[in-house]
Amino acid sequence: MQNMKNQVRGSGMDARSNPVNVSDGLQNSSGHIGANTRYRLTKLGEQMARLPIDPKIARILLAAKKHDCMAEILVIASALSIQDPRERPLEARDAAAKAHERFTDKQSDFLAYLNIWDSFQRERDKGLSNKQLVQWCHQYFLSHLRMREWRELHHQLAQTAIEMGLTTKEAAFRQPPSQEQLRPSESQGDQDLAAKLKQKQLDKKQHRAQIRAAKEAGYEQIHRALLTGLIANVGMKSPDGNDYTGARGSRFHLFPASALFKAKPKWVMAAELVETTRLYARDVAVIQPEWIEQEAPHLVRYHYFEPHWEQKRGEVVASERVTLYGLTVLPRRPVSYGKVAPEEAREIFIRGALVAQESNLQTAFFAHNKKLIKEITELEHKSRKQDVLVDDEALFAFYNERLPELVWKDAKGGVWGSEEGGQTQSDKMADQNGQANQRNAGRVAQATHADANDADNRKREPSSHTLQNVSDDPKLKKQPASQKGCLKPLPLADIRTFEAWLKTAERDNPRLLFLSRDDLMQHAAAHITEEQFPKFWQTADGKFKLSYRFEPHHPLDGVTMTVPLTVLNRLHAPSLEWLVPGMLREKIQLLIKALPKQIRRICVPVPDFITKFLESNPNRQAAIIPQLAHFIAKSAGDMRILEQIDQDAWAAQELPEHCYLNLRIIDDGGQELAGGRKLHELQQQLGQAAAVTFRDNTQEFERDNVTAWDIGTLPESIKFARGKQQLTGYLGLQKEKDGRIALRLFDTNEAAEQAHRQGVIELMKLQLKEQVKDLNKGIQGFTQAAMLLKHINADTLRDDLTQAVCDRAFIGEDELPRNEKAFKEQIKRARSRLPAVKEALSRYLQETAAAYAELNGKLGKHPLTHLLRLRLQTLLAAGFATRTPWTQWPRLPIYLKAMTLRLEKYSSNPARDAAREVDIRELEQMWQEKTDSLIKQGLPVSDDLAAFKWMIEELRVSLFAQELKTPYPVSVKRLLKVWGNI
Repeated sequence: MQNMKNQVRGSGMDARSNPVNVSDGLQNSSGHIGANTRYRLTKLGEQMARLPIDPKIARILLAAKKHDCMAEILVIASALSIQDPRERPLEARDAAAKAHERFTDKQSDFLAYLNIWDSFQRERDKGLSNKQLVQWCHQYFLSHLRMREWRELHHQLAQTAIEMGLTTKEAAFRQPPSQEQLRPSESQGDQDLAAKLKQKQLDKKQHRAQIRAAKEAGYEQIHRALLTGLIANVGMKSPDGNDYTGARGSRFHLFPASALFKAKPKWVMAAELVETTRLYARDVAVIQPEWIEQEAPHLVRYHYFEPHWEQKRGEVVASERVTLYGLTVLPRRPVSYGKVAPEEAREIFIRGALVAQESNLQTAFFAHNKKLIKEITELEHKSRKQDVLVDDEALFAFYNERLPELVWKDAKGGVWGSEEGGQTQSDKMADQNGQANQRNAGRVAQATHADANDADNRKREPSSHTLQNVSDDPKLKKQPASQKGCLKPLPLADIRTFEAWLKTAERDNPRLLFLSRDDLMQHAAAHITEEQFPKFWQTADGKFKLSYRFEPHHPLDGVTMTVPLTVLNRLHAPSLEWLVPGMLREKIQLLIKALPKQIRRICVPVPDFITKFLESNPNRQAAIIPQLAHFIAKSAGDMRILEQIDQDAWAAQELPEHCYLNLRIIDDGGQELAGGRKLHELQQQLGQAAAVTFRDNTQEFERDNVTAWDIGTLPESIKFARGKQQLTGYLGLQKEKDGRIALRLFDTNEAAEQAHRQGVIELMKLQLKEQVKDLNKGIQGFTQAAMLLKHINADTLRDDLTQAVCDRAFIGEDELPRNEKAFKEQIKRARSRLPAVKEALSRYLQETAAAYAELNGKLGKHPLTHLLRLRLQTLLAAGFATRTPWTQWPRLPIYLKAMTLRLEKYSSNPARDAAREVDIRELEQMWQEKTDSLIKQGLPVSDDLAAFKWMIEELRVSLFAQELKTPYPVSVKRLLKVWGNI
């Protein structure tokens, strides 16, 4: 810039710049020389050549006319063309800096020149003498000689601008802005003091806002004009330092004397870049990066990346990055990609909006195709093979063949798939031989090609602005075409254009874009029938929707059944194991694969074996594994194979997730409450809520506070409607938490039976008040037994014994009454049985307590103490009276005596005792694991499995106290055989 100033001063105002000098300067300004060696000045270049200053400054002056800031730019341009009028002597540098602060602008060093100019002009307008002006300049460290040179150069530039018609005489010379004083509000006269102070503050705030708004408007106009000539001196602050990145990879720092040195704004423009110890930017100002593109669109380059279909906007968009000489001006902004690359945008549109169906098209073909694709996709989900629906490339080829490359919009707004489609009838009549139509179409295509080339230049190379190429080649000149005004080419890359074209295209072929099943299916898929893959799961409570999905590792992979909460407890886990017929064969095949090799050989060939197993009509309400194991043994002709198959270990084998039915539990409103493939976990989680929900709106069947059998006959089950479902409920008496008896409707028969037994016993207690009162006073020998069994609270023990007596005397093994007559007969039997049951339990209790006291006294520090205390905790814990079956009560004292004898025999052969304990523990572990598994799955514990527990107790008697004898023969081998049958 300093060289530029020296050249201007050395040339003088009378020297005229020639075109060669202009072209040299334009390399760094917003002009551009054409690529060919043959060029001429444009109109803008001719105007710049008439100005006897640096081409950059000339370009700024011409831009000032556009932005209506000629007076300000003439001042700044003339200041940039001379040496800085501010003086900074070394001996008074701090004083000079302080004096210059009155001219400083926080956003722009250029505006400091305007502030100096205005201040000097105000002093001149006061009529000061030349000596006084010199003193004023000296006071503020300004050079009077440079100020005079500045004014002379400004006058000459203004005259030239007036002669060139860039401005008028009145607008060329800047007048210092009047410093308007704050005017008090007219309404203050009638206000009190507090109101006046508040109004004064508001007036000041409004006055400052007006000054700020006027300044901001002028700031943008001035600096936009400056930017046209200083475009190569812009820079962006580096994110990791205090320097700036400029054009062509340069890096510079702000000059320390700049008013912006401390602030370091993000984007700046500099008058010059001077290299001393480092590259400094002098005379800088804050700019907005958007101004660069707006003021020099021919110098910026546009880069497009990440083109994609955007459903919300309904068009193909890409991210656009704008750069200037390698400097990123705008890092990313979304733009319509159809105008940039029509062919690529069309392909993305087809793949995104039509093939992937990611659009909100409200057309008949789109709804039809979407429905058809969904139906065929469901076939794939059912068969678990992605070989039915054609791939995306086939769908793309279908649409690509039927959609035009470009569409044409006529003057009436119609959109056509070809140029000829947009011609009016009058055009066709005027060109009967067709030759004129062909020429016009060629011209439209030529114009379109030229427009596309312009867009390509905009994308890849900067176009000419100040200097343009001149060529004699007629092919490069756009010829006028009669159709150009009528037909406008549009890229097919957005929903609006597509719908407009479709509206026209469907006039000739309404089913142009309708897909058929043959278009979409690779094969017929005849094996995927509704019988193999039903839409609903049928139960006694109605049918429930099934949905299929083929997506391994997805939570919904396989088949999913949607189940209302009301029937959750009524689902039977074994029946769910059978899935649907189309998926059952794969599951059985995987189960067979999990068997040991020697057993697996029996099932070869596996497909034929599975067919025979399914043809044997297995019970689909029972578990698969026991039936499959039985069929394997039967097929081998040796039922002993059943003993070789560990069914528990087999059932524990984990199969792929899709081999288990997925359950989706919903409420009455259709909202999902829970989901999973393990029914017992869902029933544990939501079972209580399901039972409560099941009873909603069933008050007509229920009754509170039942004190006598006045409820008529209770049916085994009741069918009732719940919405669209036909449900089955089970009635029974239930003891409530407050002790009252109520008639309730249950969702399962097991829950109803269990509650009804306790409810009947409680109702019978009300009818047998005297007997129950005597019973509560205590059983004979209770006090002594309670003292011996002191690990149990006395009241807890009394209640437990009373309940055990009532259960045995009132009901026992009898069938539960369900009408008044049966209830009264049951009361008669209870009266007669009660004394005998009470006397028997009293005897058993005393014997048990005595045996417990003897055993407890001998434990001490014996090696078996810990083991036997665990056994006592199992047999005689709180609540043992009701938990122990009536048939096992006489054996309780025997079990305790056997423990005492074991203590006495232990010292003679501890190794034998330990070996026998190991055998018993193995049996106990098998029983415990089986029981826990059934409870976890929500399945009932069978009577045989419950009885096996007491068989283990008898085995302890046989092994450790054989002299006490057992009611039936027992041994480890016998129990293993019984276990195999269980």
